[in-house]
Amino acid sequence: MGKTNWKTRAVTAAVMTGLMGFAAHADDSKSKQEKQSMEHGKAVGEAAGKRVQYVGKLAVFNNRQIKLARLAEQQATDPQVKQFATKLREDHEKSQESLRSWAQQKKMEIGALSDSNITSEDQTGTGGSGVQEGYNKKMEGTGEKLGKAIDQTNEEMTKLQAKQGPEFDKAFLTRITADQKKGKEILKEGRKEYKNDASFLALLSDTERVVSGNETQAKELEKQMKK
Repeated sequence: MGKTNWKTRAVTAAVMTGLMGFAAHADDSKSKQEKQSMEHGKAVGEAAGKRVQYVGKLAVFNNRQIKLARLAEQQATDPQVKQFATKLREDHEKSQESLRSWAQQKKMEIGALSDSNITSEDQTGTGGSGVQEGYNKKMEGTGEKLGKAIDQTNEEMTKLQAKQGPEFDKAFLTRITADQKKGKEILKEGRKEYKNDASFLALLSDTERVVSGNETQAKELEKQMKK
């Protein structure tokens, strides 16, 4: 009888050990799955943060051109420069509006689109806590960087505003020529990074054509003023 009980206990112990092993394995699998989900979420969040940073940088560029153009509309003395300034402002206002519409469709909040610092992106339904963690990590210091860019624009505006007559016109055109070159670099970066996003790529390509055209026109006006 004792022998039978021993066998029963042995079988029961074996079954229990098997069940415990299965449970432990299930916990390990679950833990691994959770870790993979978290890592995936972080990657998604970082990618979202990177996109927001880029859109913010492009928005700041547009705002800069609009501000400089408005100043030239008021202060330029050469009629051609004034006319160019109006075209520059209208071009970048249009580019900014296209960027704003695109961002709204993607449920992004880009403070720089309203001439402020970059803020956040709606992450609803994008994949758990890992997403927010990855996003926050990527966005560290972004507002400060864009704030510095805005401060730099304001400082250059003040210096430019102090100039008068032909001196202002020349300085404005020189500033715009340099800016358009930087703008093309920003747009080239975006077209390379987001080449698989058809709608965003189209937006960037349209803006790049505008920037290239304005760079050419600014250079031509500079040459005319040197004669």
